[in-house]
Amino acid sequence: MKHSKSKRIAVAVVLGTLIMFIWGGFSHLVLFIGTGFTPLPNENKVIETLKSSIPEQGLYFFPGKDFRKKYTEKEESEFMNKFQFGPVGMLIYRPIGGSPLSPKKLLTQLVSNFLSSLAAAFVASLLLATYWKRVITITLLGGLACISVGMIYWNWYEFPTSFFIAQCIDLLVCFFIAGLVIAKIVPQPASINEVKH
Repeated sequence: MKHSKSKRIAVAVVLGTLIMFIWGGFSHLVLFIGTGFTPLPNENKVIETLKSSIPEQGLYFFPGKDFRKKYTEKEESEFMNKFQFGPVGMLIYRPIGGSPLSPKKLLTQLVSNFLSSLAAAFVASLLLATYWKRVITITLLGGLACISVGMIYWNWYEFPTSFFIAQCIDLLVCFFIAGLVIAKIVPQPASINEVKH
């Protein structure tokens, strides 16, 4: 019985992973392509400046501040003045770009989808509930990811609202579609005692 249950969970995880991976490609390359992103004005000039100014890959922000360092009152005041009156921004930078759809990135995406599907299947296996309640619960996992991570980036780092909304829709739909399959395949616990054990 346990072997059969494990097999069904494994099948659900594999199918859920494939659904999430395919949906991710469709949503990012077709539905939400470029949402929230704007081409850089004067790109060639800016790129030349970046090449001569930033030698290493990294996540940069401006106005710059080393939060591990203790600043004088005057330095703090200067930073606050720069921050309040701008410009303010973040820059994710690689001196050498590489392929936008490299095998490594696709593999990382697949691993992310696998872990997400595994978590969803595990949650489903604990739920003694109707099919649609299990689907909704799995869908809410996508909403949780959006609220706990996406909203922080939108709020503190000022990611565009259109990007945040697209991300939320993307995650909710992704987990909903995967949830339709996972909730159907993963067996429910026979009783509340099985959930406890």
